[in-house]
Amino acid sequence: MGGFTFRRSYGSRSPVCSPRPPTPLTECDLQLASPVGLAQDRRGNVWIADAGHNRLLVVDDTLERLLGQVGTAGDEPGSFDLPLRLAHHPTAAAVYVADTGNGRVQRLDYEYDGEVPRVSGVDAFAATGEFHPNGVVAHEYRDGVRVVAADEFYREGDDLRGRLVVFDEDGTELRSIRSIGAEDPVPLYWPQGLDVDDAGRLYVANTGYGVLHDGPTGPPKLASIVRCDRWGEPAPFEGCADAVLDDLPMPRDVAVVGSGRDAQIFVPDAGTGRVHVYTSVGIPDGVVPESDEDLRAHAGLEDGVGIPRDGRLDEPGDGDPGEQRRFEGPVGIRPFDGVSAPDSDADDPTLALLVSEAMSQRVGAYAVDVHRETGRRFGTVGGVRDDPGQFSVPTGSAVVGADGGPLSGSGLVADGANGRLQRFPLDGTVSSGDSAPDDGADALAPVALPATRFPFGLAFWPSVGGGGRLFVTDYTARYREDDRGQIHVYAVDEDASGERGAVDLSLVHSFGSWGLGEGEVKLPRGVAVEPVGGQRARVYAADSGNGRIGVWEYDWVSDAATPLGDRGCFGYIEGGFWNPSDVAVGRRGLYVADENNHRVQRYDGDEWHAVGAPGYGSGHEFLLPISVDTHDGYLFVLDLVTRAVCVFAEDGDADGGLRPVDSMRAFGGDAASGDLWLPYLLSVGDVSDAAGVDAVVPDSTLHVAHHYTWSSEE
Repeated sequence: MGGFTFRRSYGSRSPVCSPRPPTPLTECDLQLASPVGLAQDRRGNVWIADAGHNRLLVVDDTLERLLGQVGTAGDEPGSFDLPLRLAHHPTAAAVYVADTGNGRVQRLDYEYDGEVPRVSGVDAFAATGEFHPNGVVAHEYRDGVRVVAADEFYREGDDLRGRLVVFDEDGTELRSIRSIGAEDPVPLYWPQGLDVDDAGRLYVANTGYGVLHDGPTGPPKLASIVRCDRWGEPAPFEGCADAVLDDLPMPRDVAVVGSGRDAQIFVPDAGTGRVHVYTSVGIPDGVVPESDEDLRAHAGLEDGVGIPRDGRLDEPGDGDPGEQRRFEGPVGIRPFDGVSAPDSDADDPTLALLVSEAMSQRVGAYAVDVHRETGRRFGTVGGVRDDPGQFSVPTGSAVVGADGGPLSGSGLVADGANGRLQRFPLDGTVSSGDSAPDDGADALAPVALPATRFPFGLAFWPSVGGGGRLFVTDYTARYREDDRGQIHVYAVDEDASGERGAVDLSLVHSFGSWGLGEGEVKLPRGVAVEPVGGQRARVYAADSGNGRIGVWEYDWVSDAATPLGDRGCFGYIEGGFWNPSDVAVGRRGLYVADENNHRVQRYDGDEWHAVGAPGYGSGHEFLLPISVDTHDGYLFVLDLVTRAVCVFAEDGDADGGLRPVDSMRAFGGDAASGDLWLPYLLSVGDVSDAAGVDAVVPDSTLHVAHHYTWSSEE
């Protein structure tokens, strides 16, 4: 019997926070896993959707004490599977939760026992059809309270539009909205964050519009914020005579701060790490932190990963020590009501905001000065995930076979936000102790990468006598002329300490500097190596920012890379790419995950061949295919939106040269069961003792690396 089998996951998922609430945050190691939704209750306490841990946390209005934890993983009432967004009831003591993985909205009525919130009642409701809400708001109109959910993944056949679903207070479905307006409608694709103003108008982060809306010249590349009433009719902004705000790479949420003409609209852009500000009439009123024109010029080529390792606060002596350079993957935003921001006055207000930052795994409170275009963090919830056995935003992976010297029999995962690798055994051994615990934490062994700030793609090239070269892409914006290249090459050797299984990586070369020219790249992601002799290999890198594939010849003896020219260009034609994210060498050529074009492309040495179209099917349909790898005549494709691993046989007689063989879908937030929420670059190989092919899939939201095996039924 063939198919996929989930073996285990690696990486500690359980937070360390043993004291019972209420307790100061300084006394517990409170770690978040991909926090998103935020809401404040009548006391001003902050409710946080800790999505990766499948729970809600409640902290006080100073962000200094943990008051309670609500829910655990599961599908029973009051439990969650990916709780992503929150909204407080307009009048009652109740919180609405977009329980995405469970396909429902839950209303949690609560009361306080002293300082600790207790859930007193739970009610769940859902819309007809497949329902996966990733946004929720509630507002009291003259005819009663309405609850609106953004159903991100809804579709009907080949119609890929999502929808807004309007419920009454009892959870009765009233209407479904798939486009805004009847004349020249704005379709909703992957709607996520929502907010509502005091007039009852809805603001929608139309996140997938830029990659799914089919315009006269193709998708517009950028998404937007759209405003409508509760019936789906456009509500134009007076300042632009349109219901749509400026286009942005990856708007994940929207917040209306204030009321009436004095209100301002805040939009976090996860692609560039900035918050855009608009007046109540839709006129741009600032970008926090200030705009970088070079970054904005290429923002349309980004996909929401963000450009990490640049969101830190300035160090003392480097200007204002409180000014933030960039938000770290902002995905949720809400006003911080009842908090007086420093240095605020009526003529030049400084507003208090809560921002969920996916890259840094924290919720930050910021004093945002719109006119100065700066944000100063004055409070935070959540610590860094750098403890032993933990990942923080795992990205790429590699499977190393028996010819890997000190890395033999290992799975390697790029621990992105920690700037290191994590290694775990696939050959039946463990790196610590005699057996691995259920969460695989003790089986992880960190490996330092001294020259890499944010490791993303990995490729291993073994040597005949052991050891080898490890190629690592550095997914970090670099503008300085003295920066080395963004593809780092490490020599793999036994660690001098003599500890069993220890490995040492020493940098021997860097290439692929920042730029547009030959041999230059912008934000490289996946990387692949094709040996062409005993000491030479071709190196391919997915040059995501330039929309092409970089190619070099690498010489083992001299440790030098020679550019061989680029392949492809930005565009939609065959050989045109929009966010190429990964590369792999197969029997019939070079395969590329052409992510935002929703297809896979193959280069046979002379021509490009595109395969695939947008869709949810199990054949050649893809929605953001983010990774590819090959093994023994099979191509494995990881599809981001459907959370599917698809297997194709390299078959010249099949449509597009790829014959569908198998697929596995693992949508959800239960890492212990092998679920996937935001997976990145998979790798495959035959390493473990288990039957079939080993597949390693990192998940950057659940902060684990999954190990599956696959066996063919052919």
